[in-house]
Amino acid sequence: MSTHSLSGVTLQTLKNYRTAATQVVVAYRLGSRRLVDGVNGALQNRVYPRTAKMAPRATDRLDEVRGNVSDVVVKGIDIVAERTEQVIEFGSTTAAEQVKRVAAFTAAIENETLAQGLQAAARLTLPGAQVALVVSGKIAEGAHALADAAGARTVRKAVRKAQAGVKRQLAAGKRRAAPAARKARTAVKTATRRVTKAAQAVEAEVAKTPRRARAAKQAIAKAATA
Repeated sequence: MSTHSLSGVTLQTLKNYRTAATQVVVAYRLGSRRLVDGVNGALQNRVYPRTAKMAPRATDRLDEVRGNVSDVVVKGIDIVAERTEQVIEFGSTTAAEQVKRVAAFTAAIENETLAQGLQAAARLTLPGAQVALVVSGKIAEGAHALADAAGARTVRKAVRKAQAGVKRQLAAGKRRAAPAARKARTAVKTATRRVTKAAQAVEAEVAKTPRRARAAKQAIAKAATA
């Protein structure tokens, strides 16, 4: 039991550190983009208006170069962030798999003495692991705060707003489609009833045909004997 508890605490600790590392990457990406935007804004709003009066061609050329450099810098930021996220995901996934393997191996041990020794080691290690879990949780909270300060909260709000807008549009579309769907179902039911009645009428006529045929044969036979 202690081994399972230790593995659970360890996995949660790994998850917290993964979250913290991911949020740090988010903060790096958003903060770097804000820095680039700030530099570009300062140049465009404060520097270029002054230099354009004295050297307009040079200012236009400088603005063009600045735009190209900004694009390269932003792409570099995104590449570094994406590769870092990939490394974080790979490392955390690998570590979690190793913890699960160790827990499964420990649970499968049949040697009672060895199993008891591992259980005792787990009980001794568990308090330290719990402390590490608390520390990792605080680190994750700090990383979230750092990412929010860099603008992650604004991004999340924008995403939630967009998702809510899509849901409202889908709901409105369903409400508008509901009357048409009800009319279609009513039309199908009406057509089904009519087809059923027509089929029943045809079956009735078919059922009458043998009786009419027998009556005709009887009349012919009676006329022949007369």
